[in-house]
Amino acid sequence: MSSSSFKVDFFCVGVAKAGTTTLHDLLSLQDGISLPRRKETNYFSFGMSGTPDFAGPLDDSSVNKTTVTSFEEYVEDFDKRQDCLIGEICPSYSLDGAAANIHGHNPDAKIIILLREPVARAYSNYQHLVRDGREQVSFEDALAAESDRLARGWEWFWGLKRNSLYFDFVKKYIETFGEGNVKILFFEDFVKDQELHVRAVMDFIGLDPDTARYEAFESNKSGVVSGKWRFVHKILLSEGALNSALRAVIPPKLRKKLGSSFKSLSTVRGDVAAETKILLSREFSRDLIELNDLVGGRVGEWLGERNVS
Repeated sequence: MSSSSFKVDFFCVGVAKAGTTTLHDLLSLQDGISLPRRKETNYFSFGMSGTPDFAGPLDDSSVNKTTVTSFEEYVEDFDKRQDCLIGEICPSYSLDGAAANIHGHNPDAKIIILLREPVARAYSNYQHLVRDGREQVSFEDALAAESDRLARGWEWFWGLKRNSLYFDFVKKYIETFGEGNVKILFFEDFVKDQELHVRAVMDFIGLDPDTARYEAFESNKSGVVSGKWRFVHKILLSEGALNSALRAVIPPKLRKKLGSSFKSLSTVRGDVAAETKILLSREFSRDLIELNDLVGGRVGEWLGERNVS
């Protein structure tokens, strides 16, 4: 298959921390699906503009150096097997402009959107940054610093509140691709019955759901750093000479495996303070009211204070 004839058939465009990695792992089991070697290419969000220069902690190694910046490189990231549907799962495609870029590539693409209760999603986003050694302040301080951080060029994943505002980007995808080509899934349902949802996705993109392979996954879990591991976690995962030296000598695949194991060992699930939950719930309420009307009432239960532990 040449670059000129290459088309991606379906995209999962987010949101971050709503099960996209688990969906990627499930779809990678299927014989009739080809996904890119890297889960997030970021090509249609900001990679088309060239190598990004995000300036936040570990943004260079986490995003700048891993983003695909040419269509030829993008095509080469896929295993282009015959009779396979080609798809990509990339949460940064929830950003403004990505829908138009994807439509320019394939106006007939199927679009999958995973959504999660927004306070829980924001806190999981924060815990992910803590787990990866990038965030050093409290959740409340991170929320207060968000606007300034993004204004100073930190990458999109630092947008804890911004990434939990769904209405505009969901509406844009529905308007761009048509309601029949957009499937919305909900994290809270997905985690209860992964097999049912992967079958539904396969049916949506045009594959026989009865051929679905299934294994239980709980991928890319977030957490706050356990007290006894805090010092070691900071030394190994934060920016610094040791971190740079380890990245230089350990092969990427082994580094990823070791890193995942250590992050799992050194982090535990945290919780959001009650007052913070209330404040965020109020902040997200207008967006949810509009989203609720757009998707037929499904997210009404997210309005108001929720238990997000």
